[in-house]
Amino acid sequence: MHDTDTAGLYADHPHLACIDEMWGTPRCREYISRLLTDSRGGTRRGFDPKHASTIFQLLFEHDQRFPDLDDTRGGAWWVTDQSRRGNQD
Repeated sequence: MHDTDTAGLYADHPHLACIDEMWGTPRCREYISRLLTDSRGGTRRGFDPKHASTIFQLLFEHDQRFPDLDDTRGGAWWVTDQSRRGNQD
């Protein structure tokens, strides 16, 4: 299970609790990523900043715990940036 506090997110968006059931699967990563992407040609209203932050934290945590499920080429930008920063120190 994830460590990210999802209580407020799930209270306001109960349908997103399915993330808990999918946690640790490729389907979960894809689902969370799609939540952060406008797939409606600019008509998507989006989440308030507090919930968007929680969703981003879930994606970040998922990628940290299950790096083999990160299907982004060369790794997600936050993983790549951290690696670069680590190499500069």
